[in-house]
Amino acid sequence: MKTKKFEQYDVVRVLEVRAAIGALDDAFNLRAPAIGDVATIIEVYTSPPGYEFECSDGNGITQWLMAFSPEDVDLELVKQ
Repeated sequence: MKTKKFEQYDVVRVLEVRAAIGALDDAFNLRAPAIGDVATIIEVYTSPPGYEFECSDGNGITQWLMAFSPEDVDLELVKQ
């Protein structure tokens, strides 16, 4: 299976989250990521590979800020 490559500041939609999400009790997460969420890739990691995402609501309030490896999340590109 070919892994999609995304770039910093790409806007993506979450299609599936395969990573186990524990309890969220910090200043950066109001809720867990959900299927259909639209997020911005704010950082791309190469070793090990991964992405840092920020999902905000319509008012610009961060809903969640998390890093995932490419295997942990399935995404589709919304906007480059």
